[in-house]
Amino acid sequence: MTLLTGENAKTTITAKNYLTVPPGDYPCGDNLYLIVSPSGNRRWLFRYQRLGVKRRMGLGSAKLIKLSEARDKAIDARRLLAKDTDPREARDEARRAEGCPLFLRYANAWREIYEKSLRHRASRGKLKRIVEVFCKPLHQMRLDQIGTDQIIKLVLDPIRHQVENARDTRQRLKLIFDAAIADKHRTDNPADYETKLRPKLGKAPKRGRARGKHKAMSHHDLPAFTRKLAARPDLSARALEVTTLTVARTAEIMHMKWSQIDFDIGLWEIKAADMPQDTEGGESTKNDCDKLTPLPRQAIAVLRKLYDGRVCEYVFPGRDLKSPMSNNTMLKALKEISGDPTLTVHGLRGTFRTWAQDETDFEEEIVEHCMHHITGDAAEKAYKHGKALKKRRAVLQAWADFAATPPALKLVSAA
Repeated sequence: MTLLTGENAKTTITAKNYLTVPPGDYPCGDNLYLIVSPSGNRRWLFRYQRLGVKRRMGLGSAKLIKLSEARDKAIDARRLLAKDTDPREARDEARRAEGCPLFLRYANAWREIYEKSLRHRASRGKLKRIVEVFCKPLHQMRLDQIGTDQIIKLVLDPIRHQVENARDTRQRLKLIFDAAIADKHRTDNPADYETKLRPKLGKAPKRGRARGKHKAMSHHDLPAFTRKLAARPDLSARALEVTTLTVARTAEIMHMKWSQIDFDIGLWEIKAADMPQDTEGGESTKNDCDKLTPLPRQAIAVLRKLYDGRVCEYVFPGRDLKSPMSNNTMLKALKEISGDPTLTVHGLRGTFRTWAQDETDFEEEIVEHCMHHITGDAAEKAYKHGKALKKRRAVLQAWADFAATPPALKLVSAA
């Protein structure tokens, strides 16, 4: 590098002389330098220091880029430094993305379109978490440079023990790369399970619990349990009472709001669009219908007492009163009251289903409807417009009466 001395060191670079000055390094302000080699080649250079290390970034040939353009680039680079961004790394990233988009930019654009097809806020939140958190190691990689080995090592291996998260991430990655193929950014899918991932990963592990296998309490033990439950004064016990009497899902009880309850006609309504994700049962609404739940007399009595002392919009608020009660709060109470550490709150729905099957003659379709399971294929469901409120109210009232039966008698209300 040639250093300027004497008169040359004082030379001011202008739009008129930058193509004629002799060899040397000429400061132009804003960390910009004109570098003229002994052979006469001229280039613009941006010098800076980041994290204690001196660095430089070429801004192009002075024969192709004017002084004013070079100064603009230098100012842009200084702005990036002010935002704690390395200008050379930002430039290199932009160059990599010119031929093919980077994963994060493309995946976010895809997500904004795809999530419109998802009904539930929880599902949209899960998709965002997959793209932004689980797939973070892929963010700055070009779509066409991501291979199966990278997906396994960087994304799937770290969450392999999280069976559902690993499965959902793998499935969403496949959709993202399918879209990239459709947009001609790739010709193959590195996240295809059957042809790319399974031969290397082996068979995917099963979920920790199969749906419908949640440990349930025997219905013969329910009356004794509800008597113990009624004796507890805490809010978690009241949440378990309402859960038992309405056979609702855990998350539905957690997110129950006073605005959803009509005490005059004894109904609890949840709009399909507001149906929460069940954090314990792993399921949300199984259909596109609003959920109308007839409230048994016992449930209304519990809710009226709670209404008199309400403190926020949630029937069962959390500690900060701005969010719902945690599902673990009910689970802990269930285990303490029952004395069985293997039971789950979601299993109470199984208790109801077994009681209805073994002890009553209620129609199976109506019993399933009480659990918000609309039976039949797509064609049948299209013609089922009725809510069967009268029939479901009879089932749930019989269930509530059974739960309130003195344990020693164990009487069951007939259909």
